[in-house]
Amino acid sequence: MRLGVFSDVHSNYEALKASYSMLEKNGVDKLICVGDIVGYGANPKECIDFIREHEILCVKGNHDHYTTLLKGPWDIQPYAEEVIRWTQIVLDRKDIDYLASLPYVITFENILFAHASLEAVDGEYWPYILDPKTALFHFFLQESRFAFFGHTHIPLFFTYDENHKISIEILKSRKVPDEKNKQYLINPGSVGQPRDFDARSSVVIFDTDSNEIELLRVEYDIGRTQQSIIEAGLPKLLADRLSRGN
Repeated sequence: MRLGVFSDVHSNYEALKASYSMLEKNGVDKLICVGDIVGYGANPKECIDFIREHEILCVKGNHDHYTTLLKGPWDIQPYAEEVIRWTQIVLDRKDIDYLASLPYVITFENILFAHASLEAVDGEYWPYILDPKTALFHFFLQESRFAFFGHTHIPLFFTYDENHKISIEILKSRKVPDEKNKQYLINPGSVGQPRDFDARSSVVIFDTDSNEIELLRVEYDIGRTQQSIIEAGLPKLLADRLSRGN
């Protein structure tokens, strides 16, 4: 089965549409979003509707979680909280209920999907897996051979072996060796706000039969997304950073 995996849409409707088209063009059988449909951007409702209409499996991200709460404290930047407050106003009850209904973890085809880490399955803690220590805490809880996560907005590939050694690489297209004594943790990067200094959306196709990973970068109308952020009265820095890819 060919799985299209993506994460961190962040209310970027133009990026979501372009990424979906690219994945469909490449013949995926199922689409899975690893969290954060909303936050940062100006089109949360359109993105939620798109995810639901196309029956895309999705886990709950921290911005999705915060949007369902009436009050903090939230462990986020003030500008991010400002957008969440705005998002709560523009969404209707069914949108909020949908975000609240999303699970923190799903398993599909014996592959695990979670937004931040298996440490974060109750909405109280959202660690960033960027180094061996944070990855190790996750791997202690990962029972599947493969898992996907998001949250960092950076495409990464982690390997954990039987000697508890962890290697970290920038994700690139590859065929994963058939080594049963190793586990893998994969971050597809971000659709709506990449942070690896590449402004294009980042998505992954994973073939469950061959264990092949294909990383795709997708052009989208950044200018239109930036304009929507400015017109909504949201912080300008959120528009500016899209051009830089950070």
